[in-house]
Amino acid sequence: MPQMVVPVDPAEPPQPRDGTLQQGIEVGEITLDGSAAGQIGEVGAISRNDLREALINTLASRGLLAASRPAYRLDMRIDGARTPTIPGPFETEVSVAATYVLTDAATGSEVWRTTEETSVQRKITAGFPEPVLMERDALEQAIRDSIARMLSQLYRR
Repeated sequence: MPQMVVPVDPAEPPQPRDGTLQQGIEVGEITLDGSAAGQIGEVGAISRNDLREALINTLASRGLLAASRPAYRLDMRIDGARTPTIPGPFETEVSVAATYVLTDAATGSEVWRTTEETSVQRKITAGFPEPVLMERDALEQAIRDSIARMLSQLYRR
């Protein structure tokens, strides 16, 4: 899902503060729990594989993806997602709560964790002809914002 890949921001530091992250991260388990499983699946059928690809491509664009023998594993769990029960014809708001856990690939011990909550609103004036398309666009943006916030925290750890 290229719409969920976080583009490299020139204002980002060129490397994370923790140099061991440069040894490589593999993307581990992607989980949709609770309300997220139904909500995300219903809005344009965004799958765990789509989320996995977004994380893989985001990490790869920063040189953090492990080609082999990763030092770390990054898991993503979306605990909650709120989308309108009935999409409004003129505006919609989508919220996502995601937890990211970084573990040592050799030992399996948790080394870092963050939870990011994001919310995005779309209005019909944004050029989307149908409420379902507005909802999907808002969901993709909320996920992209969540991944971007996670990266910001990871770079500062």
